[in-house]
Amino acid sequence: MGKIKASDAVVGLFEKWGIDRIYGIPGDSIDTMVEALRKQESKIKFYTVRHEEVASMAASAYAKLTGKIGVCLAIGGPGAIHLLNGMYDAKMDHVPMLVLVGHIPSKLTGTDYFQEVNTVDLFKDVAVYNKEVTSAESFPAVANQAIRTAYQKRGVAVLSIPDDVPTGEISDQALQLNTVFEKKIPGLVEDDLSDAVALINAAKNPVILAGVGSKHAKKELKAFAERISAPVAVTLPGKGALPDEHPNFIGNIGKIGTKPAYEAMKSADLLIMVGTDYPYAAYLPEGAKCVQIDIDPVKIGKRYSVTTGIVGDAAEALTYLTSHVTPVSDRPFLKTCQEHMAKWWSWMDEDKENKKTPIAPQAVMKAIQSIADDNAIFSVDVGTATVWSTRYLHVTNQDFIVSAWLGTMGCGLPGAIAAKEAFPDRQAIAICGDGAFAMVMQDFSTAVHYKWPLIVVILNNKQLSFIKYEQQSAGQLNYGINFGDIDYAKFAEACGGKGYRVEKYDQLHDAFEGAKNSDVPAIIDVSVNADAAPLPGKIVMDEAKGYAKFASKSVLENHKLEKMPPMKDVVRHFL
Repeated sequence: MGKIKASDAVVGLFEKWGIDRIYGIPGDSIDTMVEALRKQESKIKFYTVRHEEVASMAASAYAKLTGKIGVCLAIGGPGAIHLLNGMYDAKMDHVPMLVLVGHIPSKLTGTDYFQEVNTVDLFKDVAVYNKEVTSAESFPAVANQAIRTAYQKRGVAVLSIPDDVPTGEISDQALQLNTVFEKKIPGLVEDDLSDAVALINAAKNPVILAGVGSKHAKKELKAFAERISAPVAVTLPGKGALPDEHPNFIGNIGKIGTKPAYEAMKSADLLIMVGTDYPYAAYLPEGAKCVQIDIDPVKIGKRYSVTTGIVGDAAEALTYLTSHVTPVSDRPFLKTCQEHMAKWWSWMDEDKENKKTPIAPQAVMKAIQSIADDNAIFSVDVGTATVWSTRYLHVTNQDFIVSAWLGTMGCGLPGAIAAKEAFPDRQAIAICGDGAFAMVMQDFSTAVHYKWPLIVVILNNKQLSFIKYEQQSAGQLNYGINFGDIDYAKFAEACGGKGYRVEKYDQLHDAFEGAKNSDVPAIIDVSVNADAAPLPGKIVMDEAKGYAKFASKSVLENHKLEKMPPMKDVVRHFL
């Protein structure tokens, strides 16, 4: 029986779990773990970022794209605190993450030592597993349990590691820990399935709402929707579960969604929720019966009154339902939805053909679509970039990721970094507003350093545009939303990448073609129309009253009438 450093034993354990990449920043209290990673750099890649938040956001995005655990590390104290944003993104979007944070030596804990932070207390709310490692001997077993728990509970596991623990020598038999893991999936209940079949057969106006939990069941979702001739709406993280081009697709639901999806929901007599915990009840049917399919029993009936709940895997449940329901080949409700959707697409196409300067954000989406590969990965930031991307990009076989539940700005670039690193042969495109990109822009240099030729598209309107329209819809005057301009193309060049500054519509094509063919990371900095309004798919009365209040307040207090969206667009989204 030999001896081995605890840090080396844990890195060996990571290899057995299939962990082959870690994002982070080295530092004194975590350097023993970094040294162990250095010795195994041919098996586990350690990527140094410029800010710990980007490390955790990239780890979260990696987990969303692959289903494998994302791993990040930082020193204790300030480094640990910086990780929180990405950790909450992973928690709220239910993906597995392992976080390694350093800590002061055990003998100094509680002495108010330099950078001492109670990380166990700090991470209580965000973590499904949260332990301070108390000895070298227990370190591998605790790490093993952390990984296992993160996978099983689809959440964040944190290890706070006192600086003296990894250096301790332990038996090399620690590597014999069992790393075989099989996720426990609840079995389907026949009675629940039979009840669902009866409800589906009786429905005249069924609507399917597909969430992120249906993305692994794309084939089954398509077959089911076609079998019962039902329209399919998707949640924001569920975009891509059914191709946008499919005749049953009616778009996203909610404020950033489509008018046809809103109208279909309000006319539905049966809601079929597949793999979603959609929170905005106001956009769901009023008084309809409901079938909900979810792998987590806690989610059944959590947001909406459920008639029949099916706990289990979406692919298995949809396969059963497809084979047992009565097929419907001609459903008038679907035809009505398709007519509404055809009109909606014509409006969207009209918007994308806007060739004016200042450049319409919708025209930028058309430019993105023109260069996007069929298997591209879109990493979409939070803000108006989310609205334009969700509404105007037609996703077929591409992946579409976003910070869905946390909704944190700055997720676009880290997501593209994770995408390009994990899938080097696939195109990675980050779509960001200037406000969101500025939060993490320093890590564009990380992409340059590691030679990841991703593309960052910046919708630059020199303001927090989404907040602008939130304030207006609430009847408030705009305040605190404007920025000075940054030439992000010059910034890209300064980092060693390619930069394209686009200020006129006729510059779009050359910039996008240049970025697509670049062998280094590229930024396309597009100066977009600051007055382009991300109107809700369907403007409800409260929002209309808010805009009216904003307009009248602007006249009374500022003695001017603010520029409003074109009346044609307002009418389309309101009536």
